[in-house]
Amino acid sequence: MSNYLLDTVFKGRLDQQMTFAEAFEILDSCNLIAHGELAEQAISQASGVNQCGKNTPGKDLVNGLQIKYAQTNYDTQSYKGTLHGYISIQNHTETILAVVTETKTKVQYFFVFPFHSYSHLSGNTFAVPFDLNGNPRHSHWSWDYQLKDWAALVERAKQG
Repeated sequence: MSNYLLDTVFKGRLDQQMTFAEAFEILDSCNLIAHGELAEQAISQASGVNQCGKNTPGKDLVNGLQIKYAQTNYDTQSYKGTLHGYISIQNHTETILAVVTETKTKVQYFFVFPFHSYSHLSGNTFAVPFDLNGNPRHSHWSWDYQLKDWAALVERAKQG
């Protein structure tokens, strides 16, 4: 059976041998990776805290935490000359664990945003800002909620 979507997008590459990492990079470069789902599963597995069912409103882990993932992109609208990773807060009242990948440097940053840190904001998202060279803009309030590393994020997930 032929998969016309795969055949069209990847043409003759479907029979090419490669490592899983190489295949992942190809899929990622085509924006075909669900990074949010990847973040949820990774945090769940690393922490031992189960994920909620797919249609559970307002939380991703059974202990009530919400997981968000963002990648930086050049901001052409309101903050020209910067890179932003946007975190969705629409209809959320839970603590958010966030992973932000800075796409120029490929560095991942980890955050815990309690509800009080974003409850006063209007709109559906807030941004974690970076300079065009990929350096964090630590003067922005969001950086007050940065965690030291992946291990700290996993530990926070365990705490609920």
